[in-house]
Amino acid sequence: MRPQSFSARRSVTQTLVTAETVMEEGGPDRLDQALGLAIRLRRHARGLSQSALGEAIGVSFQQIQKYERGTNRVSFSTMVRICEALDCHVADLVAEVEQLDTGDKHEGQDLLTQPEAAPLLEALAQIRSPGVRRAVLELARSLARES
Repeated sequence: MRPQSFSARRSVTQTLVTAETVMEEGGPDRLDQALGLAIRLRRHARGLSQSALGEAIGVSFQQIQKYERGTNRVSFSTMVRICEALDCHVADLVAEVEQLDTGDKHEGQDLLTQPEAAPLLEALAQIRSPGVRRAVLELARSLARES
């Protein structure tokens, strides 16, 4: 086998280092999936489409889809831009990831496939008062603890 030239090795290394796709055995990393779900839930709560979020941070809607599925990793700079567009702090998003990630597939990761999810998120997105939104969130958390 012929040795690779320096430029060929550099090209391969750059490709490996800059590739954002995360494919481990069986698919995306669970933390990347949890972050994607947290982003998706926040986006829905704000009433933004994938296109609108993508435009706000300078990427395509397809890239937002990949972030939300966890198939592409979100860099820190991109996470900051996403949080700015979603009007939240990075710490809030990280806290949501910690809640969603239990090490195994969490029931919440299937939330958006449930028939009640879309109407609930649409209704929440229509609430303009931050105080009322917080009250709805606290009510939901209280009901979740009791069930």
